[in-house]
Amino acid sequence: MLRFLVFSTILVASTFSALAKGDCDISGIWNHSAKPAKLLIDLNKAEATVHYHDNNTKAIGLVVLKAIKPTANSSLWKAQIYSAAENSFVDVHITSKGCKQLAISYGGDEVLVLVR
Repeated sequence: MLRFLVFSTILVASTFSALAKGDCDISGIWNHSAKPAKLLIDLNKAEATVHYHDNNTKAIGLVVLKAIKPTANSSLWKAQIYSAAENSFVDVHITSKGCKQLAISYGGDEVLVLVR
């Protein structure tokens, strides 16, 4: 099982590197900044899913971000995130900060930060 996870991680990283834009490759596994969780950004599927969550194993596999699309700005992507308040997916911006941090903003407010 461990070999499968390592192989999968290497395959994911190499597959998505061709789709990465700008100087930063946002595909791959990112740590949630406030929870013991990791998200997997899959640019082939244009989505981010819960890869690991220590507090909620039932969340593994759930789509957190969808419709991830590049913009003309090499450090900015558009996407959608689920909003419980809206009971639907809403438009967000993903900003890469130094290739080690992604800030997800909704309505000008930062709602999620991912780090490597």
